[in-house]
Amino acid sequence: MTDTTATSTGETFLPTEGVLPFVSSGSASFQPDRVSRLLVGLRDAAIASQPIEHDDFKHENHLALVRLGVATSLFFALRVKHAPTASHSLRVALACSAWAERLGLDERDRDRIEVAALLHDIGKIGIPDRILRKPGKLTVDEQLLMDSCGDSGCEILRGCSADADLLDMIRYSSVWYNSRRFGESLRGDALPLGARILSIANAFDSMTTEHVYRRALSRERAIKQLLDGGGTQFDPELASDYSHLVGQSPEALQASVIHRWLQQLRPEAASEFWSTTSGDDATQATQGQPSNRLYYQQLLSQMHDGVAFTDNQATILDWNTALEQMTGITRDAAIGTSWNGPSLRLTAEAGSTESADCLVQLCLRTHSIQSCTMLVESLSGVKIPVAVRVSPVVGSVPGAFGTIIVVRDLSDQTSLQRRLESLHQQVTRDALTGIANRAEFDRRILELTTNASAGGATFSLIICDIDHFKRVNDVHGHPAGDEALVKFASLLSGFSREGDLVARYGGEEFVFLAAACNNSTAAARAELIRQALEQTPLPSLGNASVTASFGVTEFQAGDSAETILARADRALLRAKDSGRNRVIQLGSGAQKIEASSSRRNWLSWFDASDRRPDREVDILTPVPIDLAIEKLKGFIADHDADILCVTENQVSLRVTGTCSVGGRRRVDHQITFNALLTLSEAKQDTKNHGRGWSNTKVHVLLKPIRNRDRRRGELRLCSDKVVASLKSYLIGEIVEEFAE
Repeated sequence: MTDTTATSTGETFLPTEGVLPFVSSGSASFQPDRVSRLLVGLRDAAIASQPIEHDDFKHENHLALVRLGVATSLFFALRVKHAPTASHSLRVALACSAWAERLGLDERDRDRIEVAALLHDIGKIGIPDRILRKPGKLTVDEQLLMDSCGDSGCEILRGCSADADLLDMIRYSSVWYNSRRFGESLRGDALPLGARILSIANAFDSMTTEHVYRRALSRERAIKQLLDGGGTQFDPELASDYSHLVGQSPEALQASVIHRWLQQLRPEAASEFWSTTSGDDATQATQGQPSNRLYYQQLLSQMHDGVAFTDNQATILDWNTALEQMTGITRDAAIGTSWNGPSLRLTAEAGSTESADCLVQLCLRTHSIQSCTMLVESLSGVKIPVAVRVSPVVGSVPGAFGTIIVVRDLSDQTSLQRRLESLHQQVTRDALTGIANRAEFDRRILELTTNASAGGATFSLIICDIDHFKRVNDVHGHPAGDEALVKFASLLSGFSREGDLVARYGGEEFVFLAAACNNSTAAARAELIRQALEQTPLPSLGNASVTASFGVTEFQAGDSAETILARADRALLRAKDSGRNRVIQLGSGAQKIEASSSRRNWLSWFDASDRRPDREVDILTPVPIDLAIEKLKGFIADHDADILCVTENQVSLRVTGTCSVGGRRRVDHQITFNALLTLSEAKQDTKNHGRGWSNTKVHVLLKPIRNRDRRRGELRLCSDKVVASLKSYLIGEIVEEFAE
């Protein structure tokens, strides 16, 4: 298999001469000739990777049973206590296993790290539910109790394991690399290697997972947080290496890990860390759902009213699609938390003393229906009036088992918009599949991009393509191909929400616009679609199924409709090159555009000669130069920019910027710039104590090719968007704006 160098955006390229995968760029002095060779790669580097054999992911129970043996009951106990924590622990264990293989650790150490990762949160069994499921910010006392989980976990495991190294990994996994807290005597390299690895993988998964109290970060932003924490919270060298790992097809890495767990582990290896051999084998906890459960789930997902279920302690048991759309809080993030109005974006109307919390508690106490009118705040910040009705769930015995909460949208505007969208779709349908056509997609993505650029809600784009579709037509005939297209379109529509758009882009390629949806959530939805498609039999194919590849991205600062489409298409091509039937995510996600901070005297408005049309800024990014150059490749590809010249540590580009103002013609919204980018290594951050890597500074000089005074306003807006886009691709910050 061809060795590749990966970027933290998830892009994979051939290694450039002179670049080592695990050597920090800050360990050597700045070398212009090395940077020059890297920049030449912008012009002639080719993407090359071999298809990777992909194993199907098995059930969580099976993986835990194989890896933990007699200790599987501990993992099951954690899942009964808090299922999201158990799922998080399994994902962290898979990541640590893949990383241990990359680092070349021996089998014994790799086994120990896998087990420690699976059980690193076992101490949460002793945390009260009111703290573990609290949707808001923890108090100081509650946080101190959560911080004791490592020691509590060790006490639990001490009864079944005498492996001191395993217990130390768990005990010190939450200790900062440069910790100065009282009582934590170990710091820096004195901390166990497994604990430092586990700390980074644990933090990354937590940051990229949806929570009711915090939205998931994109992979780009999570990596930036890891790099920023290098030398303080995390081992700087390991943080740098992990930023490369998560960009190197993590799907394929995890597949190889699961292959190892299910097929390569010795039967006796699962229990070698445990001092007892007694106990019954763990049984599979998940049984098939009865058919009426499917009707129940379908009913909830299709309802326009928001519906939630709670138990008699006001803990949320279910949360339907309509509530996800209203509040922006996903079902997985809401389930298991206590019902709390402000955290769930529900507030009382002006002058009202009612609250959503009071309604639920009053319903549970009196066993009677409670209702009132409230406001729900959408992701865009608009407050929508809703009617909240809380009904008790009672049975043959006294008391309430829980509540059913129905939230109805009272906005006439929402109802009118729904009817208008319905009428509009009737005249913008694809003839074969019945979903939106290409023209409607072009209109909608331009509308969403314009709104997001003006500070509105973000959105994500999913491009999907049926794998080996020509083979379906050639072997089974065009009617079979048509059935596959119709079935895939129907499946995509089933996963869409109000405000989303599913369209046929052309041939076997489809697009999915997910409104008010970030990168990580869109990638999770794409993965659900991918799994559903490969499990859907097609009669015309002899009940065989087809698969599809998916590219996912989110709007980010400086994007136009063309750049977000190009970035998603690049992710799709990478999914195909990596073996097809997978989801690849690119992009850092939405950020605000920073307008030029340079100031002028108001009298200079009358004198055009006093205004300089250039834009000159310094952008500082926390990644080393080789990764910064790989990110520039994505910027150049998505903006269809031309490379004019490469000399030493500089690259000259011709790039076109767009803005939403101008004439009626599309060309009136575009201005072409010559961009000169100069790369240099910035001073090393002292917090890394001389052991980390150097940041990269990119000096940007933009000059319009044609300087026409009548387009001064458009010129400034376009240059702002180009700079913002560069900042997004580089995941950097503007550190200096040069005055005009």
